[in-house]
Amino acid sequence: MSLAPTSPTSTAVTGLPGVAVISRIRRVVIVALIAALVYPTLMVASRGYCPGGFDGSGGFIDASGRPVDEAPLCVQLTLGPNPLVYLGIAAIVLLALGRVMNASDQAAALKTLNRASIGVAVLVGLAIVVSHIWFFMIPMEEFTSGSWTVFSPFPFGSIDVTTTPMSGE
Repeated sequence: MSLAPTSPTSTAVTGLPGVAVISRIRRVVIVALIAALVYPTLMVASRGYCPGGFDGSGGFIDASGRPVDEAPLCVQLTLGPNPLVYLGIAAIVLLALGRVMNASDQAAALKTLNRASIGVAVLVGLAIVVSHIWFFMIPMEEFTSGSWTVFSPFPFGSIDVTTTPMSGE
């Protein structure tokens, strides 16, 4: 038996092969879940407008102050999330996973997953900003009881329009 020193062999465990790719996939999924929760939270806004009011005798007046027989219509706009954004998030994640499975090396897979995380964040951020700017640029004072049109910031958000007659309550 020899007491000569032996060279140590490297037997340190570094994890499974592809652990960097798996951790990046986990990050993409977490970013997608957070984005799917943040999107509906920040996509809530509403505005209302009632042209006209009541005169001294309890009758109705229109926006110009002229007496009218019927109660003016009040318009309520509500901004909400659009399901197409959720489909966009899912599409980005699934396309990235498909590209990772066909990647030629680990660097290409990591690059694809990084871009997927950025893509999800940009999609949700863009949807929120565009929808809110679009929503608050709608000229509420131009709504009349005769006709009006609301263009939604499709596909980033959806606007629900509710009209009700003005009430004295």
